[in-house]
Amino acid sequence: MRVLQRIVALCLVALLSVWLFYYGREHKIFIDNKTIQVEDKSFRALKLVRVTVNDAPPVEMTQRERDVVKVLGPSFKLKVEVMDEFGEEVEKEMERELNIGFKKNVMLSIPLMASDWDDYILPPPVIQPISSEPEIPAGDIFEGLAPGEIDVK
Repeated sequence: MRVLQRIVALCLVALLSVWLFYYGREHKIFIDNKTIQVEDKSFRALKLVRVTVNDAPPVEMTQRERDVVKVLGPSFKLKVEVMDEFGEEVEKEMERELNIGFKKNVMLSIPLMASDWDDYILPPPVIQPISSEPEIPAGDIFEGLAPGEIDVK
């Protein structure tokens, strides 16, 4: 009986751990307002949009901008307002409830969403480190020097 109680308690702890991981995980949502080409069609970036995620303060974006918003949990509400060129009136409003599940990062294309394209969720961007100095192989630095000899110029 005691072994059965311990197994049940262990299963409950495991289920609670999975539930906490799923609903407590932080996700990065990249909001992209850049011109994109999909299936030989070009979707132009919008001049001015206002994006609200989960009732947070809205983020205003112009053409060729990308912003990052962090959300907790697998689902969130997204509200996109396409503004006129002066930023005074809303020309189009879109609201979506998205569920990204276990994905850590996703990117949403605002031009695809505004044109009612079905697949506006894109893979997240890949960040590559930028090196300010050219990479020189270690063998090239000391080439031609005898052991213990340093050439200072």
